[in-house]
Amino acid sequence: MATTSDALAQALLQRLRSLNRVERGVLFRAAVIGRRFRLALLSATTALSEERVRAALESACALQLVVAESDEWFAFRHALTRDIAYDEFVETRVRPIHRRIARVLEGCGEAHSGALDDLAYHSWAAGDAARCIRYNELAGDRAAAVFATDDAQTYYNRALDFAGANSEPHRRLTGKLSALDVAD
Repeated sequence: MATTSDALAQALLQRLRSLNRVERGVLFRAAVIGRRFRLALLSATTALSEERVRAALESACALQLVVAESDEWFAFRHALTRDIAYDEFVETRVRPIHRRIARVLEGCGEAHSGALDDLAYHSWAAGDAARCIRYNELAGDRAAAVFATDDAQTYYNRALDFAGANSEPHRRLTGKLSALDVAD
C-alpha cells in the first residue's frame, strides 16, 4: 500500500514529466541551484534567453511546481518538489552512463566472471528491466548458493522491482525470496 508521501511524490513526478523537454531542463537546473533561485542565475546556466526561461517557469508555476516570489525570485513550492526534480535530473543524466557500462561489460563476455555483481548493479541503476532481472537474478542465485542471504535478497528485490506483477519472473523471484526466509 502506498503511503501519502509516495502518492504525493508520484503526483509531483507526473506533473514534472508533463513539462516539455526544454521546460524540464530549466526546472532541473533550478533544482540544482536550490529551493529558491534567481531568474538571472538560472538563465545564465542555460543556453536559452531569459524570456524562454521565464516561459518555462510560468509553465512550472501553472502546474504548481514553482511559485514566483517576485519578478526576479522563484522558489519550489515545496522542498519535496525540489528534491524530486533534482533526483529526476540526476537519473536522466546518470542512467545512460549506467546503461553504457552494463552493455560494455556484457559485450566483453564479463557476465559469467566476477563482473556479474557489476552487471547486476549497472543494469539496475540504468533502469534496464530485462537486463536487471536477468543479472540480478543470476547474482542472487550465486549469493544464495554461498549463503550470502542479505546479498541474495538485495539482488532478488532489485530484479523484482522490474518484474511485472503476475509475470513468470515475478513468481520465480518471489519463490526465491521466500526460500531465503525459510533458510534463515
